[in-house]
This record gives sequence, C-alpha cells and structure tokens, in this order.
Amino acid sequence: MITISKNLIIPGSQEENRKKMTAQLSKRHPERTLYCVILPTTEGGILEVIPIFALRLEAKDHDITILGVSEGREEALKLVESMIGEVYRETGGFDVKDYFLK
Repeated sequence: MITISKNLIIPGSQEENRKKMTAQLSKRHPERTLYCVILPTTEGGILEVIPIFALRLEAKDHDITILGVSEGREEALKLVESMIGEVYRETGGFDVKDYFLK
C-alpha cells in the first residue's frame, strides 16, 4: 500500500509544480521522473530515496509512506538532508517516523 503524507514536502524551488507532482504520484505510469522520499522499508533506516517508477514494485513487498517528492535525485538528497536536520533540531534524535507522522 502506498500512502502520501498529508504534509508532503517539496523543495521550495519546485513548489510551483506541487499539483503536477502530486498528480504523478497517483498515476500508474507517471510521465515525469520524480524521486520520492519515503520512510525506511528496512529496520534501522532513517529515510530512503527511490524513483517514482519503483514505487509500485516496492509497495508489493512493503507499505510505503511518501514524505517528500522532488524532480531530481540531487534535490531529493538535499531534501532528505533538510528533513533529517529538522528532526534533529526539533527533537535531538532521528525518529523521523514519529516526527513526520504526528
């Protein structure tokens, strides 16, 4: 099952494309190459970045929660860095699941 966070995070430079990007997340065959920031599918992980085309494959084996989305891999990695930094500043730890799913 794929769940999209109600507070989906998108890089500020891509905010004007929010509607187009979120629409792509629901399509069976997305037209854009987006990268999704998801909660870890394995024990001990913090966050993962996967391309949109891999979402459905990954969802066959795991429940997927999308926390963020970006139009490029580099931007997605910067988004992860920002998200982890925010969690650490606010909580002093790295429990991203608890922080982002409040």
